[in-house]
Amino acid sequence: MNTGVAVKKMKNFKRYFVLFLAAPLIVFFANTASAQNNIYVMVQTVLASQDTEYVDPQLRSLIGELQTVLRYSSYRLLDQQKLKLKLGETGVVSLPDKRTMKITPLNMKKKRVTLKLLILKNKKQVFQTEIQLLNQNNLVVGGPKHKNGYLLFNIKGSF
Repeated sequence: MNTGVAVKKMKNFKRYFVLFLAAPLIVFFANTASAQNNIYVMVQTVLASQDTEYVDPQLRSLIGELQTVLRYSSYRLLDQQKLKLKLGETGVVSLPDKRTMKITPLNMKKKRVTLKLLILKNKKQVFQTEIQLLNQNNLVVGGPKHKNGYLLFNIKGSF
């Protein structure tokens, strides 16, 4: 009987010992998977107008692309905000004129993230769309009239 009990205890010991050794690896991979689910979104709010000829130095890399499609002579960076989100989590960006933009990552497929964008003014929805971004790429979304021009939103995603 003692031999059977000893063998059983040895098997239990091995099982728990393996679990003990595997626990740090399980935690490591869980943290790695969790970190990979982070989606970083940067929103640059730009005022585009015909007032003057001015290009904000922080927008120089973006302007060449914009000027092929849009015919504005002035591009001013009004604000830049960064969000760290997970799939299904909603982040909020403050915009001029009591507006906000809600951004929700909906899914990730083939190195693309789909973002749902909502713009609200005085807590009422005025705009909704979905965009897809490749990792480390950006997309410019046209926005509402503001002062003497229009708001543009340069949205960049990395994940």
